[in-house]
Amino acid sequence: MKVLYEGVDIYPEISVHRCYHEMYAGGQSDSLLLCLNDTRELWDRWNPKRGDAIAVEDGAARTGKMFVDSVAPEAGLLTLRAYSMPPSAKNSRGKSWESVSFLQLVQEIAERNGLTVQSYGVTDRKYSYVEQSNQPDFAFLQTRCILESAAFLVYDGGLVVYNEPYLENQQPADTIQITPANEFTYRRRELYGAAEITNGTLTGVFSAPSGDGQTLKRLLSVPMTDRQEADRFARGILRDANKDAASATLWASSLLRDYVPGSVVTLKTKGAASWDGPAFVWRLRHDYVKSRSKIFLRRPLEGY
Repeated sequence: MKVLYEGVDIYPEISVHRCYHEMYAGGQSDSLLLCLNDTRELWDRWNPKRGDAIAVEDGAARTGKMFVDSVAPEAGLLTLRAYSMPPSAKNSRGKSWESVSFLQLVQEIAERNGLTVQSYGVTDRKYSYVEQSNQPDFAFLQTRCILESAAFLVYDGGLVVYNEPYLENQQPADTIQITPANEFTYRRRELYGAAEITNGTLTGVFSAPSGDGQTLKRLLSVPMTDRQEADRFARGILRDANKDAASATLWASSLLRDYVPGSVVTLKTKGAASWDGPAFVWRLRHDYVKSRSKIFLRRPLEGY
């Protein structure tokens, strides 16, 4: 294991009490919690600062570059929290654009936060008018992504934006065999049958393939140009509301070094075959001290 602080491996000089790395396929920043035994009071002498770069590596399992957010000593322990999004992500901004595309917005946000950009399966929609009204960059981007059935993540100094149906329909990378001996939980909840969004006199509607369940109604402050765009936004909002309706969590007995959020696996469950099939990895937790992982999955949506 390595703990790289500002590019220097400090692992031989420290004693790690806890180390959790939380990774997400979208919606929020990856996080690192590193709790050290600091009885020799070494850490404070290194003068850690907010915004410093830190990374943890254990073979193929890597946090990538993360940014220190806080360092707090208590009772012989020292707890450090870091995030994949740079500190600038917390700054609120106001700006408006005319005749701008989705990927132009993505590129501008990445550049002003010092990130590179990659995109997968994204249709570069054009907007007549967009406004960022005193919002942090990634809260603003999250709203735009939901409307376009997309998602983003920040990893190792890069902003990755992808179309959710595109990624959910990739071929499974592995098969997970689940037996009653495994620590696992499956959950189901009712899906919304349709979404109806309104902004002024313009209304957008999208119905789920099943057509069952309540209609999700939203008043939208985001400008909509025409009915086609409004219907597309309604689809994105319905997808976001329904995508975790069938979900699962599973503790693995080892560190799942080759797994990443945003990938697809096949589930095979003894005694619960109705859950068998493809599952999308939307979150992954590595416990580097106990050398085990918890994987969070959801069933891909069809027809969205």
